[in-house]
Amino acid sequence: MAIQSLKRSDFTETYAVHAGLRSAMKAKLFAKEPATLRAAEKLLKYLESEKSIYGRQCKMIRLMQKGATIGQLRKGLNCSRRTVFRYFLELENADVDIELKGSKYHVAKGLLSLVS
Repeated sequence: MAIQSLKRSDFTETYAVHAGLRSAMKAKLFAKEPATLRAAEKLLKYLESEKSIYGRQCKMIRLMQKGATIGQLRKGLNCSRRTVFRYFLELENADVDIELKGSKYHVAKGLLSLVS
């Protein structure tokens, strides 16, 4: 089920998987199982990279915490304007409040606190 979430880009589900993995790693739950530990580390690395949609959405949130224009988001994510708006829609469907103040988009600070 978690793998399907990663392919679909469902931000809420992937965020839960990411937070759970980070918590399990911090608590050293996989210490006695080296194969599981390696798999968890590999999955975390992928989730946190810009290779994953979730990773790019997290980067987008970090940019918006400081305030970012569409142009800044496009440049920071190295994507099209259409992709930026698609990510907006996915984040809004995940109940992430995105505000437009002037020409900059903002989200609440500390939004990614469970996984940062």
